[in-house]
Amino acid sequence: MKPTIFFLINSIDVNRGGLTRASLKQASFFAEMGYNTYMLTFNFNLNYPEIRKKLYEMNKVHKNVIIPNMYEELEGHKKPLIAKHPPKTASLEKLSEGFTLEKRSDRNAYRVHKNGLYYKYISLNKNNSLNFIDYYDDNRYRIKRETFDPWGNVKKVTYMDLVSNKTRQIVYYDNNGRAYLSQWNNPKKNTVQRIFLFDKNSSVTASYVNDDVSHKIDWLHNTIDRLGGDKSVVVSDTRSTDEVLIHLNHPKAAKIWRMHSSHLDAPFTVDAPITEKVEPGLNSIDEFDVSVFLTEEQKQDVIRRIGDKGNIKVIPHYHAEPDKKTKKLKSLFSRNEKDRYEEKDRNLAVIISRLSSLKRIEHSIKAFKLVVDKVPNAKLEIWGTGEEEAKLQRLITKSGLNDHIFLKGYTHYPDKIYQRGLFSLMTSKKEGFALSVLESMYNKTPVISYKIKYGPSDMIVNNDNGFIIEQPEIEELANRMIHMFENPDKAIEMGSKARKYIDKNFNKNVYKEKWMETVNSALDRKFGK
Repeated sequence: MKPTIFFLINSIDVNRGGLTRASLKQASFFAEMGYNTYMLTFNFNLNYPEIRKKLYEMNKVHKNVIIPNMYEELEGHKKPLIAKHPPKTASLEKLSEGFTLEKRSDRNAYRVHKNGLYYKYISLNKNNSLNFIDYYDDNRYRIKRETFDPWGNVKKVTYMDLVSNKTRQIVYYDNNGRAYLSQWNNPKKNTVQRIFLFDKNSSVTASYVNDDVSHKIDWLHNTIDRLGGDKSVVVSDTRSTDEVLIHLNHPKAAKIWRMHSSHLDAPFTVDAPITEKVEPGLNSIDEFDVSVFLTEEQKQDVIRRIGDKGNIKVIPHYHAEPDKKTKKLKSLFSRNEKDRYEEKDRNLAVIISRLSSLKRIEHSIKAFKLVVDKVPNAKLEIWGTGEEEAKLQRLITKSGLNDHIFLKGYTHYPDKIYQRGLFSLMTSKKEGFALSVLESMYNKTPVISYKIKYGPSDMIVNNDNGFIIEQPEIEELANRMIHMFENPDKAIEMGSKARKYIDKNFNKNVYKEKWMETVNSALDRKFGK
């Protein structure tokens, strides 16, 4: 009988980057194989009913993958919530209580003035449903925040420390106003002091002191008891859930630690310090039945540091076309096989990436300044969102490239973007695998990439199906782009070779074989052969 598969991922949303997409695809793979598959989320997010609905509708996750949330279950819901009604539009007249409203010019929010005193602050979502209300005392100290679900129910109240304006206590409520969890914080240290769980009679059922992990472990343990059957496999997919997996001790559950990122901190070389988020898992690798990395290079680098523990595997990503029968995607695909791909724009380069400093998007912008001097019709589309967006736009404008470089926002359909591009760019400081490289090559779009740890060198054969730049040099990056634009037929030929390489080495059958071997190895290590 197949084991039940539990993936631990702190949070899920619709507009997310490579890690979430890879995790959703990974869970979908097991569901397709007939495994009972769960993605367990631990964060407090009142939008999960809407998020689940969109993920299923957009075919971002298999319909049989179940996505429970710890807070929903602690509140008393036996099944994950799916939105059945649209969000409720907030009534400003009712919320203002008849007092003076002042609209914020820069956001969907209002200040409420009560006979001259700042009384409260009302924040609305983009759809005009109520997000939260902050309350103030007569001295303009914030005393509490009420947080609402999309249908106007108070679900969380945060009480503030008057001096520091930081959280002192949080109380979580069900739709009937009954508290089911409260948390005390130390506002000076920003740490958790106590957590209390309550039953329907408001009696304390559990308490935790100076500990923000044990209640998660207990919920996971109970979930395995309830849903896991005779044997389960628990996989930590995010570093924020590693502590939960490390300290989980369930007699019916094997444990797999799955790395989606590099373990290296700056300067990101083989002997660089270990990044803080990875340290707990790496130091506890003996606690896991199997540890999984995305590349053989990273596996060997880890073994050089900590030794071969005998439980380290490699499972790279794979890529495949979306399900063309899915209603939400159906219009994107032609019934005619020859029209499946978008036509190449021979003047277009593309980037799909989170816009963060780690991705070094500014290198591509600076290099493109040199490119347009040689190729005046060249264009670069940058798809993605992130904290660097405004900074990058300023650089584009300052460089006089507004007619050549375009920030396009988030895309749900990266395949179509890559298909249009003559080539794509990857300039990160580090990666766990570089999923963007895989997706680009699969769509016959060769990649110009810096040589980094880890991923690009596993897929790109330099000067054959793409280009690897040994050092992060902007001038060399520009030269490679100019070569591609001036030799589009060569670029298209490289793209065809890229697709063949991915089909051969990073296909679903390889993925399946490696995952089945890994699951069986974890079960054997836990339960014996």
